[in-house]
This record gives sequence, structure tokens and C-alpha cells, in this order.
Amino acid sequence: MKRSRFLTLATAASLAATMAVACSDSGGLPALLGSDGTVGNLVVRLTDAPFLTDSLKSVDIFVVRVDGRVDAVDDAGADKNADDGSADGWKTLATPNASYNLLALQNGASTTLGTGALAAGTYNGFRFIIDPTKSSVTLKNGKVLTGTSNPGVTFPSASRSGIKINLTSPVKIVGGGTTTLLVDFNVNDSFVQRGNSIDQNGLLFKPVIKATVTDAATVNATIRLANATNNALDLLQGSTVLTGGGNLAFGTSSACSSVNAATPGLTIRQTGTTTALPGFTPTLVVGTSYTIIAYPGASAVQFATLTNTFTPVAGQAGLRVFNVTGGATGYDVFVTASGATLTTPTIANAISGTASSFVSVPAGSSQIRVTATGTTTPIVLDLGAQSFTAGQNATLVIAPPAAGSTTIRGFLVPAC
Repeated sequence: MKRSRFLTLATAASLAATMAVACSDSGGLPALLGSDGTVGNLVVRLTDAPFLTDSLKSVDIFVVRVDGRVDAVDDAGADKNADDGSADGWKTLATPNASYNLLALQNGASTTLGTGALAAGTYNGFRFIIDPTKSSVTLKNGKVLTGTSNPGVTFPSASRSGIKINLTSPVKIVGGGTTTLLVDFNVNDSFVQRGNSIDQNGLLFKPVIKATVTDAATVNATIRLANATNNALDLLQGSTVLTGGGNLAFGTSSACSSVNAATPGLTIRQTGTTTALPGFTPTLVVGTSYTIIAYPGASAVQFATLTNTFTPVAGQAGLRVFNVTGGATGYDVFVTASGATLTTPTIANAISGTASSFVSVPAGSSQIRVTATGTTTPIVLDLGAQSFTAGQNATLVIAPPAAGSTTIRGFLVPAC
């Protein structure tokens, strides 16, 4: 009976107005006003993939709205407050209020459900709001199955239902760019035959919707700030501290932020002050991920903007070292199983002010130990067990001792 049919949602984001980004206290969708003056539009499209059964004439789903928000959502959360497109951090992106025959949308066909303005940012939650009372399945013999017919279609609820859209990756909306999100409404997996036949026993509706970004915005770069200074720092865009970028103590890093590569508008200042630190003028390339390291210089804070471009060996992680101690001593870094004898360094002779090349290291837990170049003893820094994620890059920052100490410090910064 089964042939797969897919409903597809596509989204597009573009520069629409001078509005700024600010997150709600609930962690929901950013407000439409923000620091870089950019917003984006969301275009919702519909398509379908081949369906394996010959028993159906049409599958008509009435789509009321498509909503999105910053925070991820589970199935229960997607169905909560289905009548309110602004509750729980949701923002209504499209309001087609129309019925769509999924079986007519296949072999690349698609239809636009609507367009909505979105503040620049990263969105992890999307849902379809459908009206079961206006949805139906028509069999080849002409029999129409509804939520109230016998046999019929058993929907999750008799009124409006919120259906979670499962994302393969977060959706990034950027000012001046266009992002297309293809959402597949898998009819084959979403309808289950009841009893021995559809004609006699009807169908059970168990919606399965997945989404993939097929056309990502290409005007932004991604950044993360790591603080190797002794003073807390703020990362700002314009006059606004970026989300997750405030009061960064030594050894901590900001959240990843997507910024316009040509005009990022970034500044860094010490927390509690209003004056930007001098010397921070990063040059960014579209589509590139960066780790920015603030570290102590002879007379002022210094900044290094490091690209995270590296593909580790399959199943492993990437690691590089950035030595900001300011001394003449180079360091060897050993990434080993816990307690293993030190032999050949994983990264050798990391000198101050210079980032090493990336190397591949085993995923999972490893012990990181540091010695002076060319030696295995004494161990001058032992970071203990550190966890590496397969496919992800990280930077080990070797920093000067804290005030009153002679022991160098270190911390890992995951790449965005």
C-alpha cells in the first residue's frame, strides 16, 4: 500500500527593514529590532515525493499556519497553544489557511505557502498548524475519509494540531541573504492503515515532517570569542552585547554568532566599561567560521582571528594550539589516553603568538599534557581528561599564569 509522499516547506530570508535583534527572556524568537539593523523574510513552499499506494486519490491537508522560534521544541511543545502563533516564543511565518493535495505535489513540484519577516538569528524550532476538521483523504473509489466519517482518519485532536518539523540542522536567517528550507511532509510514514483495509477501517494520522536547508545564506561569517585575559570581556555588535557574549571570564568563550562578513560591526570591551578595546578590526570571509582569541599583550589586549577550516580524519576531531604566554619558551602538547607514557608530541613546539596547524585527534575522552619543547618532563600543564567530538575542531589556548602564580594555564575552545 505504501508509496511515500512529501510535503515540502521552503524558506527564504532577505534584508527587509532596519530592525534589531534582541532575545526574549523566555529564550524565544528574537524581537524584530536589533543591533545590526537587519531582518529576513521567510518563504514557505510546499512539494511532494512519490506515493507508493494506488488506493488514494488525494490527501488534502489544511495548513493554517507555519510558526518558528529560536528554541528547539518537542512534539508536545509543538502542539501546545496551537491557536496562538505568538505564545511560548513562537512567531507566525506564514498563514496560508488553505488545503493542499499532497499527491498533486510530486516530482519536484512545489508551491509557496507564504513569506514572513524574521530577525537575523538561528532558529531551532518550527511547526505546522493544521485543521483536522478541514483535512481529508479521498480514496480511488471516491470515498472521502475525514475526522468524523466512518471509516475515517483519526487525527491527534479534533481541533487545530501543532506538528513538529524535525530539522537536520538549525536554520540561520541573515540580513541581506536568502535561506531555503525544504520541509518534507512524509505521507507514507504519516498515515497508518487501520485493520485489514483503508476502505473498511480507515487511517491513523501520525505526522512525520522533516526539513533540510537546501539554499543557505551566503553573506555571513560565524564567530566565537575566547577570553585569555584576566578581565571579563563583552562582545558587542553595534551597541548591543551579543547573546551569550557578555561577562566572559578568563577561560570562557562566547556563544557562536552569525554576522555579516562585510560589515560585522563588532567591538570588544571590558565588562563594566563603555569604551571599546583598541586593535580589534577583524577581516571576515563569507561562509567561514572563526575563533577570536583575546589575550594579554605587553601594554594592551591583543586579538587573534583564527579560521576553523579543517576536516579531521573520519571519526576523529581536529585540534590546534595557540600559545599566548608571551614568553620565549615553546611547548609540546600530548593528547593521550589517561596516564599514558609521553613519547611523541601530538603538536610540537607551539611558540608564543602563533597558532599551530590543525591535527586529527581521537574522538572521546583524552588527557592533555604540556611540556617544554623537546622534553617529556616535567609536565608544566595537565588539563586532565578532555572530551573531543568527532568531526568538530577545537583550539587549545595556552595562557600566562594567574597573578601570584608561576604555572601556565590552558583551556579548550570548540569551533563553531
